Amino acid sequence: MRSTTRRAIPAGRRHGRRRWLARACPRPALAMALAAALATTGVAACSGADQQPSPPPPTAATAGRAQATAGVPARPDTLVAVTTQGALVVLDPRTGHAIRTLRQDGVVGDAVALTPDGRTVYYEVGTGCEHEIWRVGIDGGAPTKVASKGSVPALNRDGTRLAYAVQYVWSTTAGDCLPPSGNVAATFQVVVLDLATRKTWQYPMPPKVAESGLPAPVGHLSWAPDGARLAVSITAVQDNEGWQLSLMNPSTDTTYFREDGSTNVPLAGVDRYTYYYPEAVFLPNGHLFAVRQCCAGYPPKTTSVDVAEFDPANGRQIRQIAVGLTDRGHTSLSVSADGHWLLYLSGADLQVSQDGARPTTLASGFQAAAW
Repeated sequence: MRSTTRRAIPAGRRHGRRRWLARACPRPALAMALAAALATTGVAACSGADQQPSPPPPTAATAGRAQATAGVPARPDTLVAVTTQGALVVLDPRTGHAIRTLRQDGVVGDAVALTPDGRTVYYEVGTGCEHEIWRVGIDGGAPTKVASKGSVPALNRDGTRLAYAVQYVWSTTAGDCLPPSGNVAATFQVVVLDLATRKTWQYPMPPKVAESGLPAPVGHLSWAPDGARLAVSITAVQDNEGWQLSLMNPSTDTTYFREDGSTNVPLAGVDRYTYYYPEAVFLPNGHLFAVRQCCAGYPPKTTSVDVAEFDPANGRQIRQIAVGLTDRGHTSLSVSADGHWLLYLSGADLQVSQDGARPTTLASGFQAAAW
């Protein structure tokens, strides 16, 4: 955890990555000075598209690998997305054009999950104070409610277990969301559901942390390739504090993060008090495809964004995929089953990268996507 300091939640503060943290560029004069100061670091300015840093000079080893992978890997057959208006749609994975609408409205969050065969999608519906998890076939048909309380769904590699978060989400239309105890933190948990048996396992916040009354909202979940760990992206409580990336073991852990931070992914080569991981997902090789960024000043402003591959054991950056823009969130990270195709949202722009090459914008107007 980046900071142990916690402040009271202002009235009306809402949960969730985009509900908690406003991302804005500095005023024009400050932006010009900041751009000049950051020019030597490769940090992108507040306009245009995400950029990829200049690659290192090729070596014999990298040249050999490039020749070995000269054939372009097949792009996934299925791509689903949620529009900024809340519609769940199926997109053509090559053009980004919508080819089918599965739900007209009401879908929220930055996470959708596809089954391994690409035939069913799990999604979050914004009803009440704790939301719901539903699923529907990508060819259409009647949707099915999976969980009456839940958000940010994530399927394991073989599609047998679903992980999701149960957490209060403030809304101007949901009414009073406080539980009878008045302590919302005590109700926050990650749930693992066996889809065949319907058996569930619950992982709450650490008791001592929950006693503070300040919850640790879950922004994203991702299963490790072997199903032994869950990457839990925890968002800011307020004032940009509390961000952490926890790797929990569903077989042995009793909470979705540890109070001492021992399950957190390290931050290597950067100031661990100012940098953090807003979101991460596992790659097939066990590494993490993640966003790492830094905020400075008060109120905090994003000054650096790296979209890269990291080693979860030590936080070392393996390769940089893009230098993100500082005026927007980089969310809804997704990886194809073979690891060749990366997907994420830069603001509302859907970005696609093949084997870590410079991302290109496939389509715009989305809040979530997955393949």
